[in-house]
Amino acid sequence: MDLHLNGKVALVTGAGRGIGRGIALRLAQEGATVIVNDLADEVAVEAVVSRIEQAGGRAMAALADVGSHDAVQRMVDRVVAAHGAVDILVNNAGIVSRKSILEVPLDEWERVMRTNFSGCFNCSRIVGQHMVARGAGGRIVNISSIHGRLAKADMGPYCASKAAIDMLTKQLAVELAPHAIAVNAVACGTISTEINIPLYKSTAPADIMLREAVLKRVPAGRIGEPEDIASAVAFMASAEAARYVTGTILYVDGGYTAEGTPRV
Repeated sequence: MDLHLNGKVALVTGAGRGIGRGIALRLAQEGATVIVNDLADEVAVEAVVSRIEQAGGRAMAALADVGSHDAVQRMVDRVVAAHGAVDILVNNAGIVSRKSILEVPLDEWERVMRTNFSGCFNCSRIVGQHMVARGAGGRIVNISSIHGRLAKADMGPYCASKAAIDMLTKQLAVELAPHAIAVNAVACGTISTEINIPLYKSTAPADIMLREAVLKRVPAGRIGEPEDIASAVAFMASAEAARYVTGTILYVDGGYTAEGTPRV
């Protein structure tokens, strides 16, 4: 199916690795010019840009801290100056804290919320202003998580930030719909990325037990891949395929949140 992304300019945050990289590569395959953002890992960003260009696509590196409103403004200004517009925004940048609510240091809580939630707000606000002023509509896709809906022990800052992103998605959808700007979220299930590949590949008995416990909660019977998320994002980024879809939280989780009986 032609998603009609050819000629569109897509800004993907946190695209140096993992899910963000998968999204950037997929949008480029669909014909979009992809702005590959990350905080400071220039090597990783340039590697993604190189992969896109070697495959015949178009890409641009954009190092910036999405947690800083001013940094995002400068980044968007550079992108618009270079490419004329931002048609698609994918708010993917995010970090995880693995400490209990009672023990997480305040600076760590604030860092997670600043990157995950404030980063999503900053980019959506600034790109949204650009889209409204341009008057040609647009698509904003926020990367959320099943843990915006399901609590998980020792991941309080992350879970809270994703729940906030879910409501921000709906709020933005309501306010931007009159401007033909659709805002949706893709809520990721358990996905194989650099962070958790060691666990999923480990042969240690404790890791095997944990992995099997996770798989029992996934009716599809497998761990998701970045490409699974990228396909959903490409759909949401298409004003043709998802033209009447806005304010939606799409769970891409192999059935995890169906909350049925675990696999035996």
